[in-house]
Amino acid sequence: MKIATFNVIKIFVICILLLLPTGSNKEVQIDDQDLIMVGEVTNEIRMGKFAGNRNLAMGVRNILEELILDLDYDLSDQADKKLNVRLVFFDIKNIGSSVAVFHKDVSLTQIIAIGELEVNGKVRKRTTQKGTSKTISTSTLVVTEDGTFNQQTASIALKKVCEQIIKDLL
Repeated sequence: MKIATFNVIKIFVICILLLLPTGSNKEVQIDDQDLIMVGEVTNEIRMGKFAGNRNLAMGVRNILEELILDLDYDLSDQADKKLNVRLVFFDIKNIGSSVAVFHKDVSLTQIIAIGELEVNGKVRKRTTQKGTSKTISTSTLVVTEDGTFNQQTASIALKKVCEQIIKDLL
């Protein structure tokens, strides 16, 4: 009886030792080169509808974070690299033409932003990028267009300029 109990205890101890984690399961090390942090995103637009708009700056921050992750970089608050973006220009240009009853309207959304790559508190690289997006509408009746803001074209232009900044700086 004592031998059977001893064998059961041995089997139990062996099972516990096999189930315990060992040092061979190492975590994947993240390279410090791939860590980046989105720093300040400021809206320095002086004129127009989006002058000083904090929502635009927050939207650009979200776009930057999404694009950084899509480009296989890792976001971290402890990263040595910091990406700062200043929005300096945002405008919608309306170019239209009419001939008799035919009307063609082109809205061109332009955004200019300055990006800075900061490493250990010092600016290492700076770039100025321009993003554009176009909306074309045609009709057979003369329709007046007031050039209002189009969310989709602005979003496309913002994504283009953010992607250009990230690719140029990293």
